[in-house]
Parts: sequence; structure tokens; C-alpha cells
Amino acid sequence: MNKLLYEIIREELCDVVGEDGVDTSEAGRFCYGADYSWVSRAWVDRGMAPPLPDYVVLPHSTEEVSRVLKIANHYKVPVVPYAGGTGVNGGILALYGGIMLDLKRMKRLLRIDEKSLTVTAEAGINGEFLERELNLKGLTLGHYPASGYCATLGGYLAARGSGTLSTKYGKAEERVVAMEGVLPTGEIVRTLPVPRHATGPDFLNFFIGSEGTLGVITEVTMMVDPLPEVRDFQGFLFKSLADGIEAGRRIMTERLRPCVIRLYDPPSTIRFIQKVLGIQVEGSFMVVGCDGKKDMVTLEMKEIGKICKALGGEDRGRKPGETWWEERYKFYFPPFCPDLPELFGTMDSVTTYDRIIPLYEAKKKTIEEGFKDFGARYTAHFSHWFPWGTMIYDRFFVEKPPQDPREAIQLHNRIWAAAIRAALAEGGVVNEHHGIGQKLGYFMPEQLGSAWPVLVSLKKMLDPNNIMNPGKMGL
Repeated sequence: MNKLLYEIIREELCDVVGEDGVDTSEAGRFCYGADYSWVSRAWVDRGMAPPLPDYVVLPHSTEEVSRVLKIANHYKVPVVPYAGGTGVNGGILALYGGIMLDLKRMKRLLRIDEKSLTVTAEAGINGEFLERELNLKGLTLGHYPASGYCATLGGYLAARGSGTLSTKYGKAEERVVAMEGVLPTGEIVRTLPVPRHATGPDFLNFFIGSEGTLGVITEVTMMVDPLPEVRDFQGFLFKSLADGIEAGRRIMTERLRPCVIRLYDPPSTIRFIQKVLGIQVEGSFMVVGCDGKKDMVTLEMKEIGKICKALGGEDRGRKPGETWWEERYKFYFPPFCPDLPELFGTMDSVTTYDRIIPLYEAKKKTIEEGFKDFGARYTAHFSHWFPWGTMIYDRFFVEKPPQDPREAIQLHNRIWAAAIRAALAEGGVVNEHHGIGQKLGYFMPEQLGSAWPVLVSLKKMLDPNNIMNPGKMGL
């Protein structure tokens, strides 16, 4: 881009959001050069120049977002919507420069409807702040992601995020009632006021899970719930992972309603439960929780206990479960979280109950045997459960990766690709709740098969100039 055109675009953006809403400084742009993905952080850590936007733009309203996108379309400038920056798959990297559209100024809590139990807020609102405001009214969104201190409401939905208690309250996408967004060409659209209807296809999904490639989420109405009267947690220890998975399957298929089931395989029991929480157990450790009315919670926990004990689960009492709940975010902060210089990746997938153990075994074998020359290790836990199946939150680790950034990234890509193709072969999906981003985009045609051209056609129709988050989701 020549300097004159650069300044022309800058002035037009300033006309929309004000001088203080456009940052072109090197320091300001550098802050957007990486997310929490291992590749982007390793690239910067090894002294390589990160991909930077040309402009950081901070709009105040949906109308300003619309005007910014119209400018971007006129000049064919890429636009990357930015939420909390907590993604792990390179979803916000400005691979082609352009505009980084940071929505965090759009943070108003617009309405709490205590009769319908909904909340309406702008997409840039911080999730932790939103939850605190709801709690003051005796309500909860029921969405407790590990990224909660930084992530935003729009970010939850752009990547179909899951929270700790999704087994009862659902993933973020299941909480949506209505949404406002801006299409790539600048048109402001609003979905129907309710999510269940017979008025044609559901346009909510133009935005949910599209990771900013089909438009920008600007305002959302979500379901909320009353804060539970009680919340109870119990710890169980199983001799085998298979017994623990069967216990979880029976709990869900007998239609009990735990708020959480989290089952750790033996290696992750040692790495996380022993070393982080100080709970001295070996085997497959499970935390089960229920919340709601006291009598209902007591009854549900009793029935869950029967199922676990029938499968050899040792009842470890309430203390381990409560310790896990109170310290559940410890896993994601130093010194306990995986971090550089270690090479690691989180490769969550999901499948039905009949396929989950073969999927686990295939991924474990693929990583630990296929990359044993690098000392690759594999851990997994099962953290979000559904009436039909469960998801596997699994990671690989290489303690001493190559020092050359290109060699390290090539190894990272090789391990991840092998594991994902093992998951696909066993009926899993590319990702369950961390999104696709740049990292996993090239698997999308393999995942969708003959449906892939449909998504490509939709992208071309809605975004004819291909300005929205190019290079993500394989688009």
C-alpha cells in the first residue's frame, strides 16, 4: 500500500471512530501480533517479526462497525474482528495486514430481563464483568470458560466456546436468543427475536462459529438462569479410564443433569490433579457436580454415586471435588500452565460414546509412538458431556523442541496433523470448542467433504471482496 493511500484510509477511519480510536503506532500494532496460540507466541519468542495490522480500530457502536466495513470494502482492505485475544489457533492474526477491529469499547450491558431470564449486551463486554453483574441480580450466564478473565461475549460465540459447566448449561452457542451483526459489506442485520421458530433457516449461524469470516457480532441476547441454591461436587477414582467413561455415559443417558463431569486419564491425573491440586490419587480421577434446588441436588448426587460405585468408582468424598472447583483456573496460570520453551498443543475433539475410547487410543498411539524420537507425551481429560457423547480435551507435549523456529513449527504442525487425522478416522471432529483459526483451516475441506464448496459459496456471496478475516477457517 502506498503512503498516500495509507493516510487516506487512516483519515477516513478517524472520521468514523475519532483520532483516539485509530492506532497506527508500532507498539500499538505489535500488541495484536500474537494470540495464545503456540505458533504465534513461539514465533515472537524466537525473535521473528509477527504479522501486524496496519491499523487498530476501536469502534463505539454497531453503526461505526458498519461504516468501517464499508470503507474496508471500498479499498479492499482486510478486517480482523478482535475480541479478548485468548484464542489458541491463530484466529486473530493479521496475516494480510489491514484493520484490526477491536470491539472492546462496545461493552455496554443493555438490558437484564428478569421476567424472560435473558440478558442483552454488546459483543465486546468482558465475560467476567457480565457474570458479576448478573450475580448481583441473583442470576448467572452459566458460562465459565478458562479464558473468562479476558474473553468477551462475542468471542465466546465466534468460536463456539464451552464453559466449565456446559454439561448442564450448554455451550455458549446454545444460550443465544437473538443477535445483531454486521455483514462484510456493511449491512446491519438482526436475527429473529427468538431462536426457535419455523420461519426458514436460522441466520444466527451466519455469525456463530464463523470466527469473523462472515461478519461481525455486535450485540447479543443470551439466556440466563437463577443462581443455584446449592452447588455440590464429589470426587471419584476409577481404576481404568474405560470405567470412568462408562460411568459418565450412564449418568448422561439416564438423563441425570450434572453441571459438570470432568474425567482425567491416568497421565493427566498425575500432571494436574496430583501436581497442581495436591490431591494424592492415581488412576482416572473424576469430578462430578450438581447444582440447583437443594433437594434435587441431593437426589441427583445420590443417583450419580450409585452409578460410579457400580463401576468400581471409589468415592473420595466432597473435599477433592470442592478443591477442584475452587482452584479450577490454577491449571491455566503460571507456573502450572504449559508454556514456552516447551512445545505443546491442545487438540480437543468430540464424538459419540461408541467411538470415544477408540478415538482416545488412536490419538495417544499416534503421538506417543509416532513421535517418540522427540519424547512426545500425551494427556487427555473429558470435560464436556452430552446426551449422545463426550468431548476429549487432549494435549501433546515435547519438553525439548528444536530451537530453530521453523523446525519447531514444522514439528508442531506434523504432530497436530497426525493427531487430527487419527481423530477424523475415528469419527471425531477437527475441533470442539477452541475454533479453527489459521492453525486448523486446511483440515476444513477434509472435515466437510462435499459440503465444503457450500461454505465457500456462502463466503463469496456474503464477502465478495474477501475482506473478513482472510486466511482463517481454510477460507
